[in-house]
Amino acid sequence: MSNRSFNSSHRAGPLNLAQQRKRAKDLLKSYQAAAPAALQRFKAHHPDAKLLRDFDTSVFRPTLSDAQWVIAREQGLSSWPQLKAHIERMIVAAQAIASGHPIALDGDKPTLHLRCGSDIQQGLAIAGFAGDFLEFADPYCQGPVPPDGDLSRFLAHRSAFIASAYGISPQDAQQRLARAYDRLHQSPTYPRVVLWFEHDAYDQLILAYVLHHYGQRQAPEQLALICVNRFPGIERFVGLGQLSPEGLRLLWETQRPVTPEQFALGEAVWQGLTAPTPTALVALMQTGTPAIATMAPALRRHLQELPWLEDGLSLTERLTLQILADSESLTAGRTFGLLTQQREPLPYLGDSMYWHVLRTLSQSPQPLITVRSNSAAEPWHQRQLRLTDWGQAILNGEAHRLQAGGIDRWVGGVQLLSGQPLWCWDEARDRAVLQNEP
Repeated sequence: MSNRSFNSSHRAGPLNLAQQRKRAKDLLKSYQAAAPAALQRFKAHHPDAKLLRDFDTSVFRPTLSDAQWVIAREQGLSSWPQLKAHIERMIVAAQAIASGHPIALDGDKPTLHLRCGSDIQQGLAIAGFAGDFLEFADPYCQGPVPPDGDLSRFLAHRSAFIASAYGISPQDAQQRLARAYDRLHQSPTYPRVVLWFEHDAYDQLILAYVLHHYGQRQAPEQLALICVNRFPGIERFVGLGQLSPEGLRLLWETQRPVTPEQFALGEAVWQGLTAPTPTALVALMQTGTPAIATMAPALRRHLQELPWLEDGLSLTERLTLQILADSESLTAGRTFGLLTQQREPLPYLGDSMYWHVLRTLSQSPQPLITVRSNSAAEPWHQRQLRLTDWGQAILNGEAHRLQAGGIDRWVGGVQLLSGQPLWCWDEARDRAVLQNEP
């Protein structure tokens, strides 16, 4: 339904052990030279350095092994031996793929790999996985998400939104959704289904639906979950699409059977997402969702798309205006890149999904951004965007987004409509509140 692509600079390159050793030596030298950045890295990742205030060698005098510990922790691994083992496994996986005949890790039984996008489909094939692939990508993080008791009515709502928001013909949107949901319904015919997900709101809300679906209906004989929020070698992990085929082979080792607690969490999240108020999702978020640790941060990010009390902007809208405020004019594609790569705390939007946000900002009764007329005929990512005076006033705290009206959108099952009390996000108190328009 949406193209979630990643800049090549964010893809994982192979970690080199000699390079990591050099990084550890450089870190130790920097610490010994009293470089503040080195002190902060030790404080962040070494338990003996957490309370340091300065370079007091009587309290903490790191060795090379201490620096190696920090390097490993920065890569998301608990120790230097684990980092070495990871590099060795990546080498073995790369050699297997290079041989042209890698062992099919899923070759012991017919397997369906379910993913909320097509970004790893080719990588799985290159890595030697033999199973079939299902892209189930209904983006519940945007548009109305009503209860799915009447599936035909549910799909009508979803396909109508997708067609209008992403520039797809209604017939195409209906057919895509129908195929995806039909294949999901048929998926228990596979002895094994493996769910491949990452940590953002796009993925986690779809994961909740899939768990709800299997919990309410028939689940596959073997249902396994792969769910990660980082990978060694990637400084800013955005998603599985950044991984090399050998990285995907290593992720296979992390799969775990879906537990009853995870089924229950998926059901609770889905019921909360489709509810007309956000209170149930807030309560779930506040539990920390231990059954799936990545769910709670994703729910918070989803709730942050409600209008904020302070200015009436969603977090995506505010970050967009802030990016444009730093430049006289930017292309939509460059704005999207800056949002994803630098500003967004939990990137989840695909490019066509983001264009829907930009259109909303530019077509409000009082537009917050405009498209320069000399670029209006260009493909959307080449169009030049500019912040309006109204958008700048909101950023400056001199105006409120809701004053202009024109709000008509959904956050899950919550409808936001001008002239009606609106559910807003109170960031200071980490909760949603019902607010009359200012």
